[in-house]
Amino acid sequence: MAAPAPKLVAPPPVSESATRDKSSLLHPTTTRALVDVAATASRLREEQIQAKVVYYGAPQETNKDLDAITEAVVAELQALQLAGVRIVHQAPEPTVDLSIQLIATMRDLLEKLFSPRREGFMARKLEDIQRKITAQFFNSALYTKITTQVRQSLSVTYPDQALYIAMRMHRDAIVATLRAQRYADPKVLTDALARFDVIEKDLRMEYLSRTTPELEALLAIYREVLLKFFYEEFRPSLGDFCWAVITQSRVGEGRPHGYKLAPEVFSAFRAAFDKHFIERLVMNVQGPLVQRTSEMRATFREETLEFVADPQIFSAICTVVCDAIYDYLYTEGFLDLPTHWREHFLRDRGL
Repeated sequence: MAAPAPKLVAPPPVSESATRDKSSLLHPTTTRALVDVAATASRLREEQIQAKVVYYGAPQETNKDLDAITEAVVAELQALQLAGVRIVHQAPEPTVDLSIQLIATMRDLLEKLFSPRREGFMARKLEDIQRKITAQFFNSALYTKITTQVRQSLSVTYPDQALYIAMRMHRDAIVATLRAQRYADPKVLTDALARFDVIEKDLRMEYLSRTTPELEALLAIYREVLLKFFYEEFRPSLGDFCWAVITQSRVGEGRPHGYKLAPEVFSAFRAAFDKHFIERLVMNVQGPLVQRTSEMRATFREETLEFVADPQIFSAICTVVCDAIYDYLYTEGFLDLPTHWREHFLRDRGL
C-alpha cells in the first residue's frame, strides 16, 4: 500500500558475542545488530505484558444470573424439540475482509494523534519516557547485583563510587558481623544497623549526584532524537505501518460487519503493533543516539555509552507510547480493549 528512587534491578548480562567485540556493544548500528536489539526489546515487552495479563486476567467467577438465563434458554429449546417444533438455524453471514477499511481508519486516527497540533500528547509521553530512562540509568549506574565479572569490567570514576561498590559487595557480611556481636542493649544493634543504612545511602546519593550532568545531557539527546523520529519518520510512514499491523494480525478477516476491533482480537493486534513499532523505533533511533553520544565522548563515561545500547530502553519506550495509543484508539471507538487490559492500564496510571 502506498504510504507516505525506583525499585532497583540488575542490569542485563552481556552476551558472549558482545564481550568478544565491545565495539559492537557500544555501536550496534549494523542491520544485524539492530535486528537483535529490536528482537530483545520485543521479548522484554512481551514478558512484561504476559506477567500483567496473568495477574489481571485470572479466572473470574461466573455470573449466576446469566448462567440461570442460559439454562432456561437451553431447557426451552429442548422442550420445543421434544414437541416436534423444527428449529431453523440461520445460515452464517459470508465472511468479508475489512482490512482496507481498518487500515484507512487507523491511519487517519494515528495521523491526528501525532499531529504537531497535539503537542501536549507528545510532551506528556516524553516526560514519562524520561522518567523510565532515569530509573534505568540509575539502576545501571548502581550495579545492584555486583558479581566478580561485573567488578572486573567496571571503570571506577569517583571515590564515593568505589566505596559504594565495595560496601555493596560486602554488605551481607557486614550486616552478619553486626548481628553476631553481643550487645548490652538490643537498641544498640538497631541503631548500628540504621547508621550503616545511612552511610550506604549517603554514598549512593553522592555517587548518583555526580552522574546527574551525564543523565541530563543524555535525556536531552533522547528527547531530540525521539521528537525527530515521531514527527519526521514515524508519522510519514503510518500508511505502511498500519498496513503491516492489520495484515499481519489478520484482524480484518472473517468479520461480517463493522470496523471496531473486538476484545478477542486485541492480543493479535497488540503483538503485531508492538513488533512493528519497536522495529521502526530501533532502526531509526539507535543510529542517531550512538552518533550523538559518540560525538560527546568527553561528557559520557564508558558505562553510559553502553547504557545507550540497552534494549530495555526501547522496551520501556514501547510501553509508554503503545499503551497510550491503545487507550486513544479505545476512546476513539476503533478498539475494544479486554477488561483485564483496561484494569492493567488504569493500575499503571494509579487510577
